[in-house]
Amino acid sequence: MHETADSPWQQPLSSNNEQLQPPLAFRVYRRRWIVVAVVAMLASSNSMLWIAFAAVDNHVTAFYHSKAAWFAVVYLIFTVPSGIVAMSLDRRVGLRGSLMIAAWTNVTGAVLRFISSFLSDSLRFPCGLAGQVLAAWAYPFIMFLPTKIANTWFSPNERAIATTIATMSNPLGVFSANIISPLIVRKAVHVRILNGVLVVSPLIACAAALVGLTESQPQVPPSFSAAQAEIGFRAGLKRCLTSRSYLLLLITMGGGNAMFTSVYSIIHILLCPSGYSNGFIGFCGALMIGCGIVGAMVSGVLASRTKCYEQIMKISVAFTVLSFLLFLQLTLHPHMEWLLAIAAAMFGIFGLAAYPVGLELAAECTFPASQTISMGLVVISGQAFAVALLQVVRMTARRLQYDYMHIQSCTTDEAKTIVPLDNTFPVMIVSAVGTAIVIIFFALYRPNYKRSILERRNQKRLADANPAQGQMPKQETPLDEVNVEP
Repeated sequence: MHETADSPWQQPLSSNNEQLQPPLAFRVYRRRWIVVAVVAMLASSNSMLWIAFAAVDNHVTAFYHSKAAWFAVVYLIFTVPSGIVAMSLDRRVGLRGSLMIAAWTNVTGAVLRFISSFLSDSLRFPCGLAGQVLAAWAYPFIMFLPTKIANTWFSPNERAIATTIATMSNPLGVFSANIISPLIVRKAVHVRILNGVLVVSPLIACAAALVGLTESQPQVPPSFSAAQAEIGFRAGLKRCLTSRSYLLLLITMGGGNAMFTSVYSIIHILLCPSGYSNGFIGFCGALMIGCGIVGAMVSGVLASRTKCYEQIMKISVAFTVLSFLLFLQLTLHPHMEWLLAIAAAMFGIFGLAAYPVGLELAAECTFPASQTISMGLVVISGQAFAVALLQVVRMTARRLQYDYMHIQSCTTDEAKTIVPLDNTFPVMIVSAVGTAIVIIFFALYRPNYKRSILERRNQKRLADANPAQGQMPKQETPLDEVNVEP
């Protein structure tokens, strides 16, 4: 069953835009966890393809005879046009169709990268880059869906947890890559082994998608909002771009995504000038993600139980920026392993804790627009902003001063042409951008719970009409007191 506006249980809102005629009953299916698991596997395998080269940048550069940073930059660039296509195709192909596109492009990209390992020097880099482009094309078809899956398959009390599981599988892949890459790649020729290892998870994820995904949506909806027909792509896009609450979330989460993505992509370039080893660089990346997954799970559970989305979001954003600034400053100094590890852990905990909560807030304030659009714009803005930040780093970094040349670990016997860089100016610029984002968010953001208010009103109406069937879980947040945009 494709996820279109004329699905049998999806109904438009009445003229007052507040009430709908609900089905006689709601239901959640056990297979909802299979759907989330498939998305998690696809997201994890895709993020491994994206970031696996970051912690071993110098060896990859020697193996492909081109800068390894191109793999990260190309990935970020191509996710933007792919994201636009993914949003526009959402209603046409449905959830299952989107995931099938993602599964096949993801595994094809992984296979191409593996094949590139055995080609001549002149063909190796173009083939590997082509595989990276296909992996980038798969990314939006996966990462635009967590809030949509949560709304379509899960009850209101499970949405935040489902969104957290689906979104945190992406950094889980980053965590795995940061652990695996330095262990496997000790010299350039080992990149061939790494490419072989990276084929395994996309193959498993593709097989799981083929077997586990049989339909785009359940036969009976799990909630009032799931029974609501989504508005069209253009109308949904307009609703998102005219909502002040959403635009502030877009700036904050897009900027936050860009900061995380930039650090992932150039973590080796940031740390190797100060003499930190590939093993420690990979450890920092893994620590950041491992602690972040824990933080996201805790925030997801708290949000589901307390409904304090705004409070959790603001606390997370504040500590994210503080720890991010600390981490950046520490990268400029040698022999700061313990402090760097603490800063990386804090950055991960609070940065990833904000992400699933922010996505739920975005879905709330843009309802009944498709969650694919609200989340898609966040992802696209983050990728585009990350490309801009990486360009700032590239343009403002200077050659490393002579005093640091004897401790830098950027060059190796196989990669003597790599030029170590002084990142003082990039750190100052990126720190200023992060500070500006958090100030704007705290000064202007007010929550807007359109979806929850609609469900609360319809629960009350259904309870009044039929007390026996109308008993629904009580909302714990005073939603009547918050602002609702027209």
